[in-house]
Parts: sequence; structure tokens; C-alpha cells
Amino acid sequence: MKQVLYSNYGDSSVLKVDEVDKPRIGKKNSLLVKIYYSSLNAIDWKNRKGDFRLVSGLIKPRTKQGFDVVGEVIEKSYDLQEFDLGDKIAGLLGNFEGGSFSEYIVVKADSVVKIPDNIPINQVAGIPMAGTTAWLALLKLGGLKKGDKVLINGGSSGVGHLAIQIAKAYGAEVTSISSTKNLDFCKQLGADVTISYQDEDFLESTSTFDIIFDVVFNASYKKTKHLLKAKGVYIGTTPTGTMIKEMLRYKQAKFVSVHPNQVALKDLLKLMKEDKLQVKIDKEFLLNDIIKAHDYIEKSRTVGKLIIKIG
Repeated sequence: MKQVLYSNYGDSSVLKVDEVDKPRIGKKNSLLVKIYYSSLNAIDWKNRKGDFRLVSGLIKPRTKQGFDVVGEVIEKSYDLQEFDLGDKIAGLLGNFEGGSFSEYIVVKADSVVKIPDNIPINQVAGIPMAGTTAWLALLKLGGLKKGDKVLINGGSSGVGHLAIQIAKAYGAEVTSISSTKNLDFCKQLGADVTISYQDEDFLESTSTFDIIFDVVFNASYKKTKHLLKAKGVYIGTTPTGTMIKEMLRYKQAKFVSVHPNQVALKDLLKLMKEDKLQVKIDKEFLLNDIIKAHDYIEKSRTVGKLIIKIG
């Protein structure tokens, strides 16, 4: 089977589409999945560059490429009753794992969910990592509730464009920060207020918020605390030294650590089924074009998600 691998850190040229053996399922809680789609996330190119060496290996990478899984169950362990062969499933692989840029993968059954009928599966591929990140940030860390005022810094990004829709689905008032050219995009997603960082500094806003979700993470709690309500929270996406220090010092400063979560995935797919959530696809690349996909996403101009077609 084909799989994207890399043995050294570097630019996109280190990526190779190699032939490897098809994996075998375990005796329990195990599914063999034929992957149809995945998506490219920031963690993929940052892992490739070696930005997360403590996670992906100090000298050589041990984390494979790809974390979003959308495919079909073709084999299962004997103990599983809730899944049938032919079921379409979606799942998120762990940060120390990866490997969904592959034609087949073995996953734990308790980490994936069935995809409801009549949902475009290429859109679903953009949900597991980006959607779960937004869901955990807003609902778990932020305690999102109806009527909350939410600021999303990076509204046109993969995580940000889903965060806008999730916040609106739960009854929040959303202010989105993006480039000028993406203001209409964010407005169409449901943002009540759109601000261009090219035209004004959102830090000078006179509004206050219950949640500030700094998706692009170019601010900090210290810079934004004057925009928070008394019990408001600031949520960052990257565990930098500054972020860790602020978390230790201030209860209102939080960091979202994404991990496989069935509850989140089920809720996100439910929102998709109800037409309250869509994945906006910027581009779709074939597995063999993975280098081109990396080069594209690393420019940080992606609007929505980049989808990787496997099968």
C-alpha cells in the first residue's frame, strides 16, 4: 500500500510516497480502515520541519504524517458489534501517532465514529483535528453558552472557520479577525462582526468578550486581558514558553490540547447533519501530490481546509 513517510526533518522534499505492508488488525477493539480522505493540518508541516521534536523525535521523526481519518471499515476484530464491514467512519489519530496519509490504517474502535448518511465525506475529512480543536476550546475550556460574546482571531483558518460556525450553532455572538479579503468569507459563515487586521488593531476594541480564541496565536493573554469580561477566558493553540507561564500565573489563560474525542466528533457530525456546520475546502490534493500540498499550506494563506484524497 502507499503511505507518506519521511526519515529526516527538512523542507517538503523530505516527504516520500512509499510502498509499505498493509497493517493487520489486533484481536480486540480494532478496525482495518480503507482511507478515502484525510486533511493537512499545521502539525503536519511543523512536524516535518522539526518544530515539535520533543513529540516527533529529537533526531529522527517517529510521528507519521496525517491525523484525520475518513474511510470504510473492511475488517474488524471479533469482539466488535457496533461496527459492520462497509461502515463509513471518521476518526482522529493521536499526536504521538499519525499515519493517515496512507491507503489503509488500523484504528481503535473507541476512537472513531460512524459518519451519518448524506454528508460529503471529503468535507468530513476536515473535521477530526480542526473541528475537535475548536470544539474543545469553545465548549470545554471556554464553557460556551448561549448569548456569550466570542472573539476568534484567525476566522478564515481551518480551525477558525469551524469555530465561527460552532459558536453560532450554540447561540454565541461572534467577532472574527481575518485579512480584508476574507471578511466576506467569515461573514457568510455567521460572524456577526468582522475585523480586518490589516485595517485596524482588534486590541484597541471597546468591546469585551466571554471567550477569546486565539487560533493563529499571535497575541497572548497579557495583550488581550483588557478585552475579557470578569470571568472571560483566553485560549491559545500553541504551548510556547509565554503560554505556559501565563497558564501557571492566570486562571483565565488556557491552552487547547487536541486529542481523540468521540463525544466531540459525534457532536460535530450532528451539526453537519443539521446543516449548521460545513467544511469549506480551499483545495483538494491527491496523495501523490503531498509535496505540493505542503508547499501550499506552509504559505499560511489557506482559507478553510486542505483535503488529501487517498482512495
